Amino acid sequence: MTSWEAAILPAPVRQQPEVGGPYHPRMPGTAASRVLVVEDDQLVRTFLRRALERGGLTVEEAIDGAATLDRLFGDDPPEAVLLDGLLPDMHGVVLARRLLDDPRTDGLPICFLTGAVQRRTQSAAGISCLAKPVRPTELVEEIETLLTWARAGGSPLDERKAALEQLGSGFLVGP
Repeated sequence: MTSWEAAILPAPVRQQPEVGGPYHPRMPGTAASRVLVVEDDQLVRTFLRRALERGGLTVEEAIDGAATLDRLFGDDPPEAVLLDGLLPDMHGVVLARRLLDDPRTDGLPICFLTGAVQRRTQSAAGISCLAKPVRPTELVEEIETLLTWARAGGSPLDERKAALEQLGSGFLVGP
């Protein structure tokens, strides 16, 4: 762990096991929710993985929009997406529109994490946005809020699309 990561990552409540995969502080017998982290920067992706895993979530990774679509349109998609706003092959808002336009992913919670906004955006219709840099606890809380929204039945698609367009209008760099 670098000194930068050590300064911003909270100390775990208990030690991560040496063998057996990621640390998941959940009740025995409960499955951890899976989150797809879409981020092209390896260091940031590693930080996000560690923060989410320490929060009890299982993490999958993608580095661009194409890999994200392949993963989400495949078998057994994750329950939520943490999406960088600016990817090498497409803008995050464009990618989110594609997800909302497909019935396989139109109910998927989406949380943007980007430096292209000046402040956090309140979650609406299963879509939210956090500004970089982000605290690990804030990140986990936001993902858990979105997962709770999805488990409660979500929102109508027209509300989701309107929330995405409202969020997209606040990006400093447009699609």
